Amino acid sequence: MEQLNSTITGKQGSFGQIRDNLEPEGFTLANWDYDRGFFDRQLDDRAMVFLRLPIEVRHGHLDEGDAQIEFGTPFVLKHVYQTGVEENVGYQSSKVAAPLMNQFQEPIEKDAPLDEEWVQKAEMVLHRIEQKLEQT
Repeated sequence: MEQLNSTITGKQGSFGQIRDNLEPEGFTLANWDYDRGFFDRQLDDRAMVFLRLPIEVRHGHLDEGDAQIEFGTPFVLKHVYQTGVEENVGYQSSKVAAPLMNQFQEPIEKDAPLDEEWVQKAEMVLHRIEQKLEQT
């Protein structure tokens, strides 16, 4: 995991408006409950590298569009899953099937080392998000 410096850290706004701005950029709400969660964007084609934007509810509940949220410090994260031949199933996981299967298994390594290319890609995406959220 590598934290990223960002102008969105500490930024507040309505959950619904922020969600509507982030969804077209490929972000989905993940690992959430009523007072906190993450907007995640997959950066690779194997569902292992993510740009994660932590959020905390300041007023209301996260399932309400008018809930007031605040961003924490964004970070890029790599999960490593078992890939290749599944001994019990008898097939080889493809790049298309891997994300579907990975969602049901625990990562082998939840915080794997990151290549610099993923940090740079995350920073590029984050810069676009910063600009987009500045306009709202």
